[in-house]
Amino acid sequence: MQQDVIRVALDWEVDHIDPPCSFGGWNTGRVVQQMFDSLVEDNLNSEIGAVTSLVPSLAVSHSVSPDGLRYTFRLREGVTFHDGATCDADAVRMNIERMWDTSSPYFDERAFDYNRMAIETLKSVRVSDARTIELELTDPFPEFLRYATQEDAPGAFVMVSPEYIRTNIGKRASAPGTGPYALEKRFETPHGDGALLRRYSGYWGRPAATEFIEFTPIPSGENRSEALIRDSADIVYGPDPSSLDELSRLGFIVSERPIPYVWYIALNINKAPLDDVRVRRALLHAIDRKSLSEELFGSATAPMNGILPPASPSYEPGFPDLYPFQPQRARELLAAAGVNDGFTFTFSIARAGSGQLNPVGIAERIRRNLGNVGIGVDLRINEDWVEYCEDWHQGMNSEVDASEMSWGMSCDVWVEQVLHSRNASPRGFNTGYYHNEQVDKMFDVARRELEPEKRAMLYQTAHRLIMLDAPVIPLLTIRRGLVAHHPRVQGLRFPAQNWHNLSDAWLDRSIGLSARSSS
Repeated sequence: MQQDVIRVALDWEVDHIDPPCSFGGWNTGRVVQQMFDSLVEDNLNSEIGAVTSLVPSLAVSHSVSPDGLRYTFRLREGVTFHDGATCDADAVRMNIERMWDTSSPYFDERAFDYNRMAIETLKSVRVSDARTIELELTDPFPEFLRYATQEDAPGAFVMVSPEYIRTNIGKRASAPGTGPYALEKRFETPHGDGALLRRYSGYWGRPAATEFIEFTPIPSGENRSEALIRDSADIVYGPDPSSLDELSRLGFIVSERPIPYVWYIALNINKAPLDDVRVRRALLHAIDRKSLSEELFGSATAPMNGILPPASPSYEPGFPDLYPFQPQRARELLAAAGVNDGFTFTFSIARAGSGQLNPVGIAERIRRNLGNVGIGVDLRINEDWVEYCEDWHQGMNSEVDASEMSWGMSCDVWVEQVLHSRNASPRGFNTGYYHNEQVDKMFDVARRELEPEKRAMLYQTAHRLIMLDAPVIPLLTIRRGLVAHHPRVQGLRFPAQNWHNLSDAWLDRSIGLSARSSS
């Protein structure tokens, strides 16, 4: 076994493996991506294009009615779940009803909550025959298919075994999927649960190239880089940004590609003085995003001027910096808002987690920046990433002014998911309770617009209004080093996404490191 296992280091433990009901961030998403399929999927084998394209998966083909209301899927034949159950139209219907139909005996509130953006406009589900299923929507939602590809978003619009659904109502267990890998076992580590996956011999597609994949949590970026250097890992997610040049010099492969990622701060606009837009703008002017990015993370990150992430359809690379680092302007705005004596800013962060980079280091830089304009920062650090995510989803209480998150999707509806007022926590992921009627209306029109160029223009216009209102503070995006690996790992591609297809990856043990001169 040790000769046919790819060892992957994650930045936190793997949440329970039932993707529609799990919220473990991209750590869990990177695992379940290998185990489960949706009707369509991201093309994770392509490195072409600023945004991932969609390819058939459990549905060998699909059609959409001209009005955008009816999706008809033709399912593959011969697909089985890891427990032997058949993946047919009835199984797909049961999965969808589990997330959507409150009258179903299998309805799961958590699955509904986590996948609401994909199913809230669903009107009906109809099975025509064993291989054909039709979904009818109440309103057009042209990003429906793209949203359905998002692994652990949280939740995932993937199919799990109907036998599992029948026997695990209300439980948190490990579900069988239809993917190239099945769960072999969970195992304990000093930093929480890992997962060992084994190639599924009954997979409908090309068999996985490697027998086993082992995912182990290592919360420290420095330790993850060391795991690569000391040959205790073959692939590492989130290596220490300060180690990237050294890893490259030693001969390791370091990814370099825009991905749908933003490290941002949500502000609790229900709290004074953050309910005053001048105070929110002052915060943005007071934080030196450029220096924070360069001095903490070097070439690994780039400062963000807006909340729309790279590698999403409406991203604007030249989006203007509305809030250049201007401490004096921040002081003027605070004075205009009557906050002459400053205030204490209570900031909730995680110690570590999916794509978290260095939350404590970032927060300390922010504390220094805000202190220069008379604002104190009271840090509240959560030591458990999964717990932090679930608390974050519940929304900020009256004791918290701001909370951080690293997130983003390759679909524009993500920005609606985190900033539309109807998605205010705990019903959605608008954790700061932002409410702007003009922005809401523009979101509502954009999500229904069938013409891609018009839809992008609407999202971009809404984005400008959001940034003028300043309910969030975008800080960073990752541009280099999302993942690094030993050169013996072959077949791994770097798509414009936060997770990867490992089923085509294999180890060529004849390949060693080829260190480059540092001169």
